Amino acid sequence: MSARASEVIEPPFNLKWSEPALRLEEALLGTSARIAERGKLSGGVEVWKVEGLPGIALQGVSFQLREGKLVAVELQYSKADWSAATYEDFLQNVRRRIEESHGPGQPITRQRETERGIVKTLVGHRWESAGSAIELYYFAAEDPKNVFRSVSLHYKGPASAPVGAAP
Repeated sequence: MSARASEVIEPPFNLKWSEPALRLEEALLGTSARIAERGKLSGGVEVWKVEGLPGIALQGVSFQLREGKLVAVELQYSKADWSAATYEDFLQNVRRRIEESHGPGQPITRQRETERGIVKTLVGHRWESAGSAIELYYFAAEDPKNVFRSVSLHYKGPASAPVGAAP
């Protein structure tokens, strides 16, 4: 167990858990980002899909709010021209940065299956501290002609236990 095990894992972008929706929206307005979509999940959780935040291969960010307060953040990374080796390097760099801040994580899934000629791979790790967590996933779906790969980071605040799911 890390010496940091009692510290809350904060969300990205210098945000805080339970950040009010209005303050989050104001912070986004001060960037090149835009809220592309707003929706609802079960349990009254509001989801904002945001595009345009800077980051290498960052395709989009989802903010989840419960009762108007930030409870989870998901970052999706994908780049069509990256090879499997480039994804592996990116994944390992992200994992290393998380471990520098939060200590070693726990593997939570490692799956590889073939369905109708498509090879699907899912690998995930989790870091927990003070009721908060980060989950890091690599997903790939490949057939002889097509490839889709992505890396996602799921930040979950202390109040978000039932919110969000693996990709």
